[in-house]
Amino acid sequence: MSQQLIKVKNNFYKSMILLGGLVVIFGTYYLIKIQYKKDAVFTEGIVTTNYMHGINKSNFGSTVSAEIRFYANDSMVTILGPEGQPMDVGLIVPILYHANNPGNAIVYTFNGFWLHGLIWCILPSIFWVAISLSVIGVKSSEFV
Repeated sequence: MSQQLIKVKNNFYKSMILLGGLVVIFGTYYLIKIQYKKDAVFTEGIVTTNYMHGINKSNFGSTVSAEIRFYANDSMVTILGPEGQPMDVGLIVPILYHANNPGNAIVYTFNGFWLHGLIWCILPSIFWVAISLSVIGVKSSEFV
Protein backbone atom coordinates (compact mmCIF):
# COMPACT_ATOMS: atom_id res chain seq x y z
CA MET A 1 0.00 0.00 0.00
CA SER A 2 1.23 3.46 -0.75
CA GLN A 3 1.91 6.06 1.92
CA GLN A 4 -0.76 8.33 0.42
CA LEU A 5 -3.47 5.65 0.77
CA ILE A 6 -2.47 4.92 4.39
CA LYS A 7 -2.62 8.64 5.19
CA VAL A 8 -6.10 8.93 3.62
CA LYS A 9 -7.34 5.94 5.66
CA ASN A 10 -5.90 7.37 8.88
CA ASN A 11 -7.52 10.74 8.24
CA PHE A 12 -10.82 9.00 7.48
CA TYR A 13 -10.72 7.09 10.79
CA LYS A 14 -9.80 10.24 12.70
CA SER A 15 -12.69 12.11 11.11
CA MET A 16 -15.11 9.28 11.91
CA ILE A 17 -14.04 9.26 15.57
CA LEU A 18 -14.56 13.01 15.77
CA LEU A 19 -17.90 13.01 13.94
CA GLY A 20 -19.10 9.87 15.74
CA GLY A 21 -18.77 11.58 19.11
CA LEU A 22 -20.65 14.64 17.89
CA VAL A 23 -23.42 12.42 16.51
CA VAL A 24 -23.69 10.67 19.89
CA ILE A 25 -23.91 14.00 21.77
CA PHE A 26 -26.52 15.63 19.53
CA GLY A 27 -28.31 12.34 18.77
CA THR A 28 -28.83 11.63 22.46
CA TYR A 29 -30.29 15.09 22.97
CA TYR A 30 -32.58 14.62 19.96
CA LEU A 31 -33.81 11.23 21.20
CA ILE A 32 -34.52 12.61 24.68
CA LYS A 33 -36.58 15.44 23.17
CA ILE A 34 -38.47 13.06 20.88
CA GLN A 35 -39.30 10.82 23.86
CA TYR A 36 -40.51 13.84 25.86
CA LYS A 37 -42.70 14.89 22.94
CA LYS A 38 -44.07 11.35 22.56
CA ASP A 39 -45.08 11.13 26.23
CA ALA A 40 -46.46 14.68 26.47
CA VAL A 41 -49.95 16.06 26.06
CA PHE A 42 -50.42 18.81 23.48
CA THR A 43 -52.63 21.80 24.23
CA GLU A 44 -52.77 25.52 23.58
CA GLY A 45 -52.14 28.32 26.02
CA ILE A 46 -52.72 32.05 25.93
CA VAL A 47 -50.18 34.74 26.79
CA THR A 48 -51.62 36.86 29.61
CA THR A 49 -48.75 39.25 30.33
CA ASN A 50 -45.00 39.71 30.03
CA TYR A 51 -43.35 39.17 33.38
CA MET A 52 -40.06 40.91 34.23
CA HIS A 53 -37.82 38.99 36.60
CA GLY A 54 -34.18 39.06 37.51
CA ILE A 55 -31.75 40.98 39.64
CA ASN A 56 -33.14 44.51 39.79
CA LYS A 57 -36.29 44.33 37.63
CA SER A 58 -35.30 47.26 35.48
CA ASN A 59 -34.55 47.43 31.78
CA PHE A 60 -30.94 46.53 32.54
CA GLY A 61 -30.08 43.33 34.41
CA SER A 62 -33.41 41.59 34.17
CA THR A 63 -35.15 39.13 31.90
CA VAL A 64 -38.63 39.23 30.39
CA SER A 65 -40.70 36.09 29.98
CA ALA A 66 -44.26 35.69 28.81
CA GLU A 67 -46.75 34.45 31.39
CA ILE A 68 -48.86 31.75 29.76
CA ARG A 69 -52.02 30.11 31.05
CA PHE A 70 -53.60 26.88 29.91
CA TYR A 71 -55.99 24.22 31.16
CA ALA A 72 -54.68 20.84 32.26
CA ASN A 73 -56.55 18.20 34.25
CA ASP A 74 -59.55 20.54 34.69
CA SER A 75 -57.47 23.27 36.33
CA MET A 76 -55.79 26.47 35.18
CA VAL A 77 -51.99 26.27 35.07
CA THR A 78 -49.67 29.29 34.76
CA ILE A 79 -46.13 28.96 33.42
CA LEU A 80 -43.41 31.29 32.19
CA GLY A 81 -42.38 31.10 28.56
CA PRO A 82 -38.81 31.03 27.31
CA GLU A 83 -36.54 33.60 28.97
CA GLY A 84 -35.80 36.72 27.00
CA GLN A 85 -38.67 36.15 24.62
CA PRO A 86 -41.56 38.52 25.29
CA MET A 87 -44.74 37.64 23.44
CA ASP A 88 -47.81 39.62 22.44
CA VAL A 89 -50.60 39.50 25.02
CA GLY A 90 -53.44 37.35 23.74
CA LEU A 91 -51.19 35.24 21.51
CA ILE A 92 -52.13 31.56 21.46
CA VAL A 93 -49.07 29.30 21.77
CA PRO A 94 -48.65 25.50 21.60
CA ILE A 95 -47.87 23.83 24.94
CA LEU A 96 -46.47 20.38 25.77
CA TYR A 97 -46.87 18.99 29.29
CA HIS A 98 -46.89 15.68 31.13
CA ALA A 99 -50.27 14.83 32.64
CA ASN A 100 -48.76 14.04 36.04
CA ASN A 101 -46.84 17.36 36.21
CA PRO A 102 -48.47 20.16 34.18
CA GLY A 103 -46.51 22.82 36.08
CA ASN A 104 -43.37 21.82 34.14
CA ALA A 105 -44.95 22.52 30.77
CA ILE A 106 -42.89 23.72 27.81
CA VAL A 107 -43.84 26.19 25.12
CA TYR A 108 -43.56 24.15 21.93
CA THR A 109 -41.60 26.59 19.78
CA PHE A 110 -38.00 26.35 18.62
CA ASN A 111 -36.83 28.69 21.40
CA GLY A 112 -38.99 27.03 24.03
CA PHE A 113 -38.41 23.38 23.18
CA TRP A 114 -35.15 22.94 21.26
CA LEU A 115 -32.81 25.92 21.70
CA HIS A 116 -31.93 25.72 25.38
CA GLY A 117 -30.74 22.11 25.18
CA LEU A 118 -28.87 22.69 21.95
CA ILE A 119 -26.90 25.44 23.63
CA TRP A 120 -26.01 23.01 26.43
CA CYS A 121 -24.83 20.48 23.81
CA ILE A 122 -22.14 22.93 22.74
CA LEU A 123 -20.10 22.46 25.94
CA PRO A 124 -19.70 18.66 25.66
CA SER A 125 -19.11 19.09 21.91
CA ILE A 126 -16.21 21.47 22.51
CA PHE A 127 -14.86 19.08 25.13
CA TRP A 128 -15.18 16.12 22.73
CA VAL A 129 -13.47 17.97 19.88
CA ALA A 130 -10.59 19.04 22.14
CA ILE A 131 -10.08 15.57 23.59
CA SER A 132 -10.43 13.71 20.31
CA LEU A 133 -8.08 16.05 18.44
CA SER A 134 -5.47 15.81 21.17
CA VAL A 135 -5.72 12.01 21.42
CA ILE A 136 -5.76 11.22 17.71
CA GLY A 137 -2.84 13.56 17.09
CA VAL A 138 -4.10 15.71 14.24
CA LYS A 139 -1.47 18.16 13.12
CA SER A 140 -2.62 21.70 12.44
CA SER A 141 -1.13 21.52 8.95
CA GLU A 142 -3.67 18.82 8.01
CA PHE A 143 -6.52 21.33 8.23
CA VAL A 144 -4.93 23.88 5.94
